[in-house]
Amino acid sequence: ENSKSVSRHRIQAQVTFEEYYVHMLLKQFDKMMILKRISHCSRFTRCVSSTPVERNLDFGLERSKMTGAQIQEVMQLPPLRRARPFSVEFQPFSFGVPPTDERYSIDEIRFRSKSKGLLEVVHDMDALAQYSPSTWRRLFDERSGSTVWPFGSGVWSKLEWVLPGMDSKDVVSLFEGNSNLFWVERFGKELGMSDVWVKQCGNSHTGSFKDLGMTVLVSQVKRLIRKRVKNANGLEIQAVGCASTGDTSAALAAYCAAASIPAIVFLPANKISIPQLIQPIANNAVVISIDTDFDGCMGIIKQVVEEYPIYLANSMNPLRLEGQKT
Repeated sequence: ENSKSVSRHRIQAQVTFEEYYVHMLLKQFDKMMILKRISHCSRFTRCVSSTPVERNLDFGLERSKMTGAQIQEVMQLPPLRRARPFSVEFQPFSFGVPPTDERYSIDEIRFRSKSKGLLEVVHDMDALAQYSPSTWRRLFDERSGSTVWPFGSGVWSKLEWVLPGMDSKDVVSLFEGNSNLFWVERFGKELGMSDVWVKQCGNSHTGSFKDLGMTVLVSQVKRLIRKRVKNANGLEIQAVGCASTGDTSAALAAYCAAASIPAIVFLPANKISIPQLIQPIANNAVVISIDTDFDGCMGIIKQVVEEYPIYLANSMNPLRLEGQKT
């Protein structure tokens, strides 16, 4: 009898806990519905009076009622009459030097200006300014972290500000970006500051912010390969190469593996840590160890990309910055 009584009480306690749990969930749901009614949220605007969790849940409830076509529509900019198309091109980096009329398509395989200076990616800012800051903010918030390809990426959620002509089928993404800001309370106290935050990109796929630039570069290479673009020697791109002391090679190998594009890495012998060396090897890159320093490896890769159908992935290629700026 005592045993049956204990068992009966255990069952009763379990049922009571489950009822309580369901009750609390319903209570929270009712709270969200009240907040929604009070704040008069529009279909695509987050509730300003709710917590982050409630905003996400509310937004998810709204999106769950939408069709696939409606979700795709909200991920795009509203159409404009007589809209000026977005465009982007290579121009010589003009800081401290007189500007020139030198212009190149980003689909042209070129890494230097005529004067052997650096190039930069230049956007048509007037075209981007056709939309208000609030429109861009809403669009980026809609896209970021979503499951609609490729906008969930912290880089490609801003596609128009990165490479506006990029087709989604050419995008090579590992859902990079969207890394959090961390409040570094103890470090702030050492600096005599109470509100210090750190953007932690080290929790990305390969352990550095270079993933943000490499998704753009490798996506453009995939586009060039699909379009069968030829280099100055009349050869179509066959691989991507870089000189590196670790982070660049890890990022390049990971994204090339995702795109099934061969990667070639030149590393200075005995100057790379084992964890950094493992990544390009694990991602099936061709790793060449040379008895020199980074500058020596850089000199070799510059010569290689001039003579062979290999695309340069080092930071002198301005496409990297288009991802890293996000």
